[in-house]
Amino acid sequence: MDSFVKMEQVTFTYDNNTILNKINLTLKKSKSYALIGKSGVGKSTLLHLLAGLLIPTEGEVLIEGNRIQHPSKDIGFMFQDLGLFPWLKVCDAISMPIKLDKRKSKQEIKEKVTALIREVGLSGMEHKYPAELSGGQKQRVALARTLITEPDLLLMDEPTSTLDEMTKEQIQQLISEQVEKRQTTLLFVTHNIEEAVLLGEYILLLRNNGDIETIANPLFGVDRAKENLSFYKACIDVRKRLAAVQE
Repeated sequence: MDSFVKMEQVTFTYDNNTILNKINLTLKKSKSYALIGKSGVGKSTLLHLLAGLLIPTEGEVLIEGNRIQHPSKDIGFMFQDLGLFPWLKVCDAISMPIKLDKRKSKQEIKEKVTALIREVGLSGMEHKYPAELSGGQKQRVALARTLITEPDLLLMDEPTSTLDEMTKEQIQQLISEQVEKRQTTLLFVTHNIEEAVLLGEYILLLRNNGDIETIANPLFGVDRAKENLSFYKACIDVRKRLAAVQE
């Protein structure tokens, strides 16, 4: 399968500090990747480079052979802090990325937003403000807003880190369903090893020297994976690899 996204010898320097050094990365189309690594290694910076929110100091970031130099509707980014504006109702927050698209009528936008609200389980919440929503509901709004442009590449920074266990499992299931339905390429950063094994077809371990180890995940897509002893063995294996990097 041909590469969909590539980072070629990418270095990013900020304030005379090298955050990422000569990164090489290939993502295949319609695959799911979990990005792990110790704190401060540059995982979030890597996502920002792929999103076009940062420009590499050296090297190239490519999607289908085209250089990424600015944000695009083809690349969706779900931020760690969600970025919901307190003065926007749910329906307005979700529609915001496509409101200026002159190719779509107001009716088309309304229908698309209504369908997404239903898909992510927010029916009846259309006119609520962020302050009136639970943590899980805010995550659903952020996910719907990210999906509204139908991105080919979906980037997520710690998508469930602030949630309780029950809500976390619900959001993980929702992400899995939406990515499978849309055949979107997913790359998400997580510190949760179980989440990496649950949602990542491949687990990418980012090291300090810029090397990225790719770990194929045989349990990806297995029904009720957490009930399988092999799931926890896989988590232990990934955790050991991560611990070895941190020593």
